[in-house]
Amino acid sequence: MESFRLAFQHAGPHGVLVAFHIPDSPDPVPAEVLERLHPAEAELAREHRGYRQGQFVGGRLALRRACEQLGEQPPAILSTPRGAPIVGDRLVGSVSHKRNLAVGMAARPNDGSLGVDIEDYRPMRLSIQDSILRPEEVERIAHLPDERRWIALMLSFSLKESIYKALDPYVQRYIGFHEASVDLDLQGRADVTMHLTKGEGPFWVDARFAWLHGRVVSTVRARPADAPHPDPSDDGHDAPSAPPAAE
Repeated sequence: MESFRLAFQHAGPHGVLVAFHIPDSPDPVPAEVLERLHPAEAELAREHRGYRQGQFVGGRLALRRACEQLGEQPPAILSTPRGAPIVGDRLVGSVSHKRNLAVGMAARPNDGSLGVDIEDYRPMRLSIQDSILRPEEVERIAHLPDERRWIALMLSFSLKESIYKALDPYVQRYIGFHEASVDLDLQGRADVTMHLTKGEGPFWVDARFAWLHGRVVSTVRARPADAPHPDPSDDGHDAPSAPPAAE
């Protein structure tokens, strides 16, 4: 696989997801790749070092491609103080990365904000359970064998990362793992109950996950619970302007 090239793209219920290959190394990003970014993005990329530079560049390439699939050309995709990408007023977006893959997701803002996360499901690390799960979540999976319990734990971890990203525009702070409870189903969805320590909300949260070549991708849409529901004739789930592609 060639780094900084398209891996795949597809439209899902929460928006358009695009993935780019990135190098699993700390080597500097080549100048010709930086030139593919908006000049302000390239300037920001040069401030990063090691693995973080490749992750940033891959995420920006993926997110811009996702925006383009929705017919938009955003300005420079810079970052909020907590590191979230800024895609302008016409779209919402989120990025994530894991080893040699960076993903970007974009959507119309009709259904509120957006969060995406990608995680490997190996190696198994059951020791993180108490740091990630609330007592009721631990109880729900306590009877499962280790392998299935780990999958449930890893999915919960990923979904909570996406919840944090989706709610950040509203709460503008870090949300801890114990501030959300997720109850997984077998159809790639999860019921979410928020336990925000500062009393924000309430929020409507829609959480989903899908398997991807040894990884899981989770996505979340969120908005204040009292926000007007979008017009059903304009659900904001635009299909890509080109068919799904892969390299």
